[in-house]
Amino acid sequence: MNPILAADPMEDVLSHPFFGTHITWFTNQSFMVFVAGGLMLIIFPQLFSRPDSSAPTGAKNFFESILEFLRIEVFRPALKEHTDQFVPFLWTVFFFIGFCNILGCIPLMDFFALISGGRIEHLGGTATGSINTTATLAIVAFFFIHFHGIDVLARSLMDGTYGKHGHHQEHDANGKPPHEAAHDLEHMRGEALPADVPGDPDALTHPTQHYHDDEYHGHPLEKAAEEQYAREHQKLTPAMAILLAIPLYLWNFAPHPFRPQPGESKAKWFADVPFFLFLLVMELIGAVVKPFALCMRLFANMVAGHAVLAVLISLIVAVPGWKQLAVGFPLGLLNMGIQFLELFVAVLQAYIFTFLTTLFIASAVAPEH
Repeated sequence: MNPILAADPMEDVLSHPFFGTHITWFTNQSFMVFVAGGLMLIIFPQLFSRPDSSAPTGAKNFFESILEFLRIEVFRPALKEHTDQFVPFLWTVFFFIGFCNILGCIPLMDFFALISGGRIEHLGGTATGSINTTATLAIVAFFFIHFHGIDVLARSLMDGTYGKHGHHQEHDANGKPPHEAAHDLEHMRGEALPADVPGDPDALTHPTQHYHDDEYHGHPLEKAAEEQYAREHQKLTPAMAILLAIPLYLWNFAPHPFRPQPGESKAKWFADVPFFLFLLVMELIGAVVKPFALCMRLFANMVAGHAVLAVLISLIVAVPGWKQLAVGFPLGLLNMGIQFLELFVAVLQAYIFTFLTTLFIASAVAPEH
């Protein structure tokens, strides 16, 4: 329903049952979640169905530019050697939220109501304008962050590298090193995705096996140091590593301000443990607050823009007679400006959600954070 004709200016903002009053839990915003996901399933497999070393054009160039920017400029500085392990999830989060937000900026409800003579209502909306959608995204991010924090710690216990802060060597999406981590080299493409990788034609057929960290990987001294470290530290079985990973993850979850250093008195533990327990409680509260903030920030920003637009348009109707023209013209211009601003906010909020999730993952997968 058009806000001008609606008794309630929030009519276009609130959720409405998609199948009528019989099924109230599935709303128009729930439907738009499936629309956004469906568009992603159509667009990305179509554009990136196979490796292609030719220069991209059109939509492929547009999306590759975004993919490369996110991976190189946003994910890599925070995740470092873990970048490629988490890039698929973070790319998906960004584009899913972006698609939901941008679809909400398109007046689909008004369009379908117009062409159907008012028979079709509420076919459209902003998926992220529902607290259910943003809460689900935040919950998924919460479990993903801490599950992989424990997973990375368990892997380091199994390979005997726990506590070693080595040089940056990237891992692939399966957590297997090495993957490309080259810097400032000629741009080429492999596996149908952009990457700043060496200009070696052999890399196009076996990119994951080919690329290594050009700064250090393969250096005899570095490899010898890694082998020596692994020999000196016990490697645990998978079962034992998983059992120890969870308490060890909690042990590293908060700082130890009075932890005794080598050669210092062990009595400092009596001061460290109480402070650690207090800080652990604060950190656990923070771990819950972080996804809650992600949820509310995205929800509030997407609802606020639509609410402002609806109220401004309703002000035009509230003015009687010829004064509607005098009021409607400046409000119409203001409305257009806010719509462009809302489109910018739609992309910005997708970026902020993804960026903060990246930082939370980076802190979780650090050996000691």
